[in-house]
Amino acid sequence: MILKGSQLCEQVENIVKFVVSEDARNSSVGTQISNLCIKCSTIAQGFLMWARARSSNADFSSTAAYPYTAPGILSLVRIIASHHPLQRSSAIEVALIFFGHTSKELSYQKMNAIKEQAVRLLLIIATKGLAVDVFNAVASTLKSGRSAFDSGLIRYFISGALEIMRPPFSVGIVQSMGSLLLLSPCTEALNAVYFDSTKKQKLHQFIGYFMDAVSDERRAFARCTSRDVSIATALKSAYKFAK
Repeated sequence: MILKGSQLCEQVENIVKFVVSEDARNSSVGTQISNLCIKCSTIAQGFLMWARARSSNADFSSTAAYPYTAPGILSLVRIIASHHPLQRSSAIEVALIFFGHTSKELSYQKMNAIKEQAVRLLLIIATKGLAVDVFNAVASTLKSGRSAFDSGLIRYFISGALEIMRPPFSVGIVQSMGSLLLLSPCTEALNAVYFDSTKKQKLHQFIGYFMDAVSDERRAFARCTSRDVSIATALKSAYKFAK
């Protein structure tokens, strides 16, 4: 089974179109490797290792296969993250690689669609119990300044987070998401007129929930520190609409 998985990864490198499917009746390369990854965590881990190496290749985003292979890779990483909890941290790493991709051959719309798929993958992983890890990873990526995680993608990511998250929030979420929101790329993107007013209102509510999480009534129970309080307080200053 492991040998078969390795052979299928080699085939993916040599085909133009890579479509993932969980339908066992389909005999395509994408379907075969999808079902193997679902059944065997070792093969899933092997695919993630291959995907990391392939996506990190400097020439990958310039190949003719990229607009077809990249969505297939991200789709299979999503499937793996859904079926194998221990592989989710590796899935985050693979998703983040795609934000560094550029191509002179692809339109902005097509490249942005692939990066938005990577954003959705991160949000799905966040719903699987790794929200803190996802926010910390995105923050680290923005701090590095080496990716093309632009203002539009930041707004797309935060909008998605606001839709899927519900209070009460832990101090860990305040620390991770709050610290992310305080980064200048985020404050610039979310204070801009392009961030819808209804979403600004929802962010305002979130900041209020963060304040509740570090309130005097919950501090002893939640074991928050003065730094956590300062994060929540700083958010109100960073986002003028959250007074």
